[in-house]
Amino acid sequence: MEAMRMNASLPLEAGQTAPCDDSRESLRQTFLAGEGLDQEWLIPLPSDASKRKYFRLSEALLMDAPPPHEKTISFQLIADLLHECGLSVPQIYAADHANGFLLIEDLGELPYRKAIEEGIPEVLLYGETISALIHLHQKLPDNPMGLPSYDLELFLKNACLYLEWYDPSLPEEAQAQFKEVWEEAYQNQPQIPTGLLLKDVMVDNLLWIPEREGFKRCGFIDFQDGVWGPISYDLVSLLEDSRRDLSPSFAQEMLDIYFKVFPDLSPDEFWASYCLWGAQRSVRILGVFARLAKRDGKSHYMEHCPRIWKYLQRDLAHPHLQDLKKWFECYGKFND
Repeated sequence: MEAMRMNASLPLEAGQTAPCDDSRESLRQTFLAGEGLDQEWLIPLPSDASKRKYFRLSEALLMDAPPPHEKTISFQLIADLLHECGLSVPQIYAADHANGFLLIEDLGELPYRKAIEEGIPEVLLYGETISALIHLHQKLPDNPMGLPSYDLELFLKNACLYLEWYDPSLPEEAQAQFKEVWEEAYQNQPQIPTGLLLKDVMVDNLLWIPEREGFKRCGFIDFQDGVWGPISYDLVSLLEDSRRDLSPSFAQEMLDIYFKVFPDLSPDEFWASYCLWGAQRSVRILGVFARLAKRDGKSHYMEHCPRIWKYLQRDLAHPHLQDLKKWFECYGKFND
């Protein structure tokens, strides 16, 4: 892979559109030919909720991430930063940001879900993920890249996906109250330490790399939407997994690992933040899954909604979120 050269193509500018799907195969072949890999067999890997596609080559993966929907530059910049911090993320061998292609390191074929099915203990898998996040929060206390913060605008934009897609028939008064209670909750959130949020730390975005040691056995593959915000976010993302049941007792066991390393972290303030961001994340995902079902015909994502409602109900029980709880008791669908 050392012989592969970096393609310096730039991403699309505002207003430009990506080539139609029919031309993606031709663009892929052109990119691979430029890297001397046009004779390689491409093995398609299973796709998920995004528009990204992955193909396995003999010694690397090809990421096909059509702009403007996907962010190959963000993926590369954050991958380089995480690699420098010592986390296991794909190295970038070549890039064509204009057309949305990356040639990246192949971290193997053992995603966490498969690892669990094969009998690797959950406590080991999740424990090393917690250790990796601990290392990241210790190694990167400041924001060296000037990443955008998870500010109020982004917070409300993501929460309002619920109104737009999951329950768009709500009366205007209810929608206005929804925005008001979320804004109030954001403004009154506790001030806990901040860090780089990978955003989607969950079972289907983690790879187990058994040949490595310690937390480096945890591979991260989905972080292109990373922002700067409270350290509680990725922890709740991991332990309130929208696609997999995790008990509160197991989540507490994993968080105890984190608390032991940061004894000065206020438990009261942490839990208030954890529940706020857990609730906001659940609401966002309800909107995302409804959008996938209604817009893209991927109705199977809706089967996860009952689990997400349980997480949401649990988080809204926190005393700091009483106004949010009242709104959902009035307008929500806890029995969905």
